Amino acid sequence: MVTIPTPPLGTFGSYKVAPRPKKPFSSYLIIVGVVILILAAGYYFFFYQGISLSLEAPVLLPAPPLTSLEVKVSQLPSFSFGIIDSPFYKSLKIYGALPIVVDSLGRTNPFIPY
Repeated sequence: MVTIPTPPLGTFGSYKVAPRPKKPFSSYLIIVGVVILILAAGYYFFFYQGISLSLEAPVLLPAPPLTSLEVKVSQLPSFSFGIIDSPFYKSLKIYGALPIVVDSLGRTNPFIPY
């Protein structure tokens, strides 16, 4: 009689699922500790700090009164473009050519002696 040896794992459909390693108990203890810490912090901030959730509109304080300078600024009329049409503005002269072309300024190497 001929005996057929069993193939190694992973070949020809003889794949077996490797058993999952068990998590150590300390990891569960850390997770439970973090959850308790989060719940305690939430309890503290919601019940001991006076934070209340309400659907009422908050009461706003009235604005402080304006100073004399602020009153003067608020009474100024809006800017008028009529100043551009004024004869004084039209009498101004342009000296020089436009657009301004910038020449080379200074020396190329300022650290060399004259």
